[in-house]
Amino acid sequence: MSPPPAESGYSLVWSDDFSGAAESLPNQSKWNIVSAGPNLGNQEVQHYTQSSSNSCLSGSGVLQITPQHNNGQWTSARLEGKEAFNCPDGHRMLLQAELRTGTHPANQQAGIWPAFWALGNDIRNGKNVSWPQCGEWDIMENAHGADFSLATLHYGRGGTDHLSKGSQRQTFQVESFHTWAIKVNRGPSNWQDETLEWYLDGKMFFQIKGSDIADPELWGRVAHKSFFPILNVAVGSNFPGGGQPDGNTTTGLGSGLQVKYVAVYKSN
Repeated sequence: MSPPPAESGYSLVWSDDFSGAAESLPNQSKWNIVSAGPNLGNQEVQHYTQSSSNSCLSGSGVLQITPQHNNGQWTSARLEGKEAFNCPDGHRMLLQAELRTGTHPANQQAGIWPAFWALGNDIRNGKNVSWPQCGEWDIMENAHGADFSLATLHYGRGGTDHLSKGSQRQTFQVESFHTWAIKVNRGPSNWQDETLEWYLDGKMFFQIKGSDIADPELWGRVAHKSFFPILNVAVGSNFPGGGQPDGNTTTGLGSGLQVKYVAVYKSN
């Protein structure tokens, strides 16, 4: 088991260490296991299922999301946190996970698209807010077995208005587990100096300030509102260098996502 670590100056407010019997489904008191067809707008081809063949516990404290290809159809899993979390004024909040992407060679992962991300809760709480107005934090996003992730913030005023800001490529060792996090920092006394900060293994690699967004309403949506965590592996991708699975794309955990924990912390 790999319980979430203590973070200095923070209190743990929510977590899942994925303990449970081998081949059992993730804890459905904490996660919605999505059942849905592919998002064709993102060039996806997978169907998300609630089957333990696509998402299950290892029996030793690891969530396993496993793409499968049977009878000409790709299936995979998407887990959405049932709870959503916001950072109170004057505080900091950390959404963090320890995970490993697929370990198959890159030439066997064409079209495979794992991610750890979060959506603004207004998209699902009856407020009639759609994407990207709700806000989206892409904390770890990787595809095709490549050794890099992109941190991205998606936002907008509604309708077709889609704005985004993103990092340069952040490289990492694909074969290892890594800790990925986003920090909302509302410590400053004015919204312009508040920040969203992206971390890999405890080191910040990207930051967006309120002044970069330059609009208090838009900043409030992405830094003051509640967000819920998401873990998924899509198949078929518009991610940079993206594309579709091919005859060499291999099914199984080597093209999947393994997660030791997801945790939310707030500053004391």
